[in-house]
Amino acid sequence: MKRWKRLTGAGRKLSITTKFALAFIALLLLIGIVSMTGFVSLRQMRNETEAVLLTSIEVQRRGFEMDAALRNARRVEIDFFLRWPSINFSSTNLNEFREKHRQEIDKVIDISSQLQELLAQVEGGIFKRQSNPDLVEYVEIVEQYSRSFQETVGLVSNLGIDNVGVLEQLEQNLTLLRNRLELAEAQEFLGLVNEMQSYEKEYLSTREPARMELLTKTAQQLREQINTSAKFNETERRQALRYLDAYQSVAKDIVRLDKEIQDKIRNFDQQAQALADKLIDLADAEADRARRTINDTSETATVLLVAAVLVALIAAVIIARQFASALTTLDRETAKSEHLLLNVLPAPIAHRLKREERTIADHFNEVTVLFADIVGFTELASHTSPIELVEILNVIFSEFDQLVEEHHLEKIKTIGDAYMVVGGLPMPMLNHTEAIADMALDMQRVIEQFCQETGKSFTIRIGIHTGPVIAGIIGIKKFIYDLWGDTVNIASRMESHGLPGSIQVTEDTYKRLKHRYHFEDRGLIQVKGKGQMNCYLLTGRKQNSPTIEYIEL
Repeated sequence: MKRWKRLTGAGRKLSITTKFALAFIALLLLIGIVSMTGFVSLRQMRNETEAVLLTSIEVQRRGFEMDAALRNARRVEIDFFLRWPSINFSSTNLNEFREKHRQEIDKVIDISSQLQELLAQVEGGIFKRQSNPDLVEYVEIVEQYSRSFQETVGLVSNLGIDNVGVLEQLEQNLTLLRNRLELAEAQEFLGLVNEMQSYEKEYLSTREPARMELLTKTAQQLREQINTSAKFNETERRQALRYLDAYQSVAKDIVRLDKEIQDKIRNFDQQAQALADKLIDLADAEADRARRTINDTSETATVLLVAAVLVALIAAVIIARQFASALTTLDRETAKSEHLLLNVLPAPIAHRLKREERTIADHFNEVTVLFADIVGFTELASHTSPIELVEILNVIFSEFDQLVEEHHLEKIKTIGDAYMVVGGLPMPMLNHTEAIADMALDMQRVIEQFCQETGKSFTIRIGIHTGPVIAGIIGIKKFIYDLWGDTVNIASRMESHGLPGSIQVTEDTYKRLKHRYHFEDRGLIQVKGKGQMNCYLLTGRKQNSPTIEYIEL
């Protein structure tokens, strides 16, 4: 226990830099552990999935080959169906379509056999049991598709090739009917025959059922006229009607064959979609197998990574608490230092010091300097305790400090009961002279109010001058932001040569304020080190003078 206390005590005595270094080393170790765990897990997952991906790629390649062969067969089929209504096929042409289509179907079946052999080598019984029946069913659908195409070609063959199909029969019966009518000299009926032939050609070119209905109606009109015509004897009439019946019968056979062919075409679309669906199912089955393998491996890797991350999080929380504690302490001390520094120096000068500027000395062409001294304070100090005396100065100067903030001025220093303030630096200000004048009047008000509240009896003497100065910091210890130049000396002389309870300004300051403030002319006075100088007493602000806004340049 004592040893533990010694160790923890030593830990509390570690510096912030040491704590950061130890925390950084701990974080590096954690990062290394998590990285190594992830590397091992990913390597294992890669080895597991590599074989699956290779097989999956090969299966997909074979599937693409099957799909390509099937599309070629489909193109043969589509080409055939686009051309069959013209009924210009010979036996040779029909056989060419049969052979081309069968060649592509044989390619599909051959590739499916190769794919079955590949799947037989794959480890993983579930996938193999699912995929092989799918392939068998796929081959069966392909065979059915091939048989349907062959049957359709046979129907087209029956419809009309080599002058022996039903179309040839239709033409022969129409020719016999025409000849019979011409022999009977029934020329008026040939118009209906020509109309029937016109509807027949329109039907064969468009395959629209409405054309065949018109043909049937025209044939019925012709039948009625043959039955009632006196130009035919009984034998001729029966012969003409037999030719007409044969023509209509063949026309009905054509419609029936067309319907069967159209049904086959629709079935082809369904079969082609079924084949495409089977290929998709095969690809999906292979993708599912690869996905399952990757998921199983990634779950194992995830468990390892989560365990490593949990350990890292626990350690990180401990390290974070140390960091937070150290940073809080650092922030608190930094804030104290910053606050102390800003109480001693102007903010722009403090920032320059923190940037490690070695020499800070700035020239300002025009500022306004104010010196103030409490008249009667020496006499007050002779019969007042030191503590009470300091408390009185603290109250008065605290009020002055508040006025400095309100008027955007810069307090330079206090020396005993003297107070020094300047306007126009370290940030140049457009109306610094007015700001100092208002400050001086407010300082008089503060003294009067303090005397009324406390019963004390003293006044304040203030001197103001406007001119150029040098401002900066000298030395390396106990910094103070100070001013140098003749302007400072003259402002000090204005205070020391002034009247108790008054605000004495130089002529330079008077010229800048005379339009806004009231003054009394003191005339020439003898100033130590300066000789005769025109001086004025600031007595107040003019009533029509607008309130100024202090504007920084």
